Amino acid sequence: MTIIAFGLPIHRSTAALCASMTVALLTGCAGGSSTGPDPAVTVPATPAVTTPGAPTTSEAGAPKNDDAGRKFDLGTIVKVVQAGGVPVIIFDRWTARGVKDSVLAAKGVPMGIHSDARFENQNSKTTFRIPVVDGAIFNYIHCVAIDQPAQQRSSTLEEFARLKSPEDVIMLTLDPKGQVTTAQNDAPC
Repeated sequence: MTIIAFGLPIHRSTAALCASMTVALLTGCAGGSSTGPDPAVTVPATPAVTTPGAPTTSEAGAPKNDDAGRKFDLGTIVKVVQAGGVPVIIFDRWTARGVKDSVLAAKGVPMGIHSDARFENQNSKTTFRIPVVDGAIFNYIHCVAIDQPAQQRSSTLEEFARLKSPEDVIMLTLDPKGQVTTAQNDAPC
């Protein structure tokens, strides 16, 4: 194909080039052999299907969280469920004697060896759903004797879910989204 240059302004030159290319393509002058017109291909339109009640991507992606806004939480694990592939703790919130919940939520409370009853459950009917981040750290502490150092070791969410009283009260550290990043159990003697 030969393109002939004219002394037209640039926008007219571009328009002329596009027009000549279009004519060449439509008339079969673009080169190659022609065996006749290509068969027509029909693609049927498929309507979008939506299922009422099916979760959307955002609903299925992040599990429901009842603890956003807190930095710490104290209580016991009722059970652990999976939501969107993420473990979620069903948590029974406890209180620390003499500490307002707003202070506990912002600063936490010290966990360690003690012989007094520091924590209490004032409401066993309300629970909270708290997702656990991948790689969360669980520290198990066990009291041998009040005058002895605590035994401490790494643990797992599964082991924490099976803790029995009095070691089942745990302090959760939460990220800004309200997800568990670390957990440590109480170590009463």
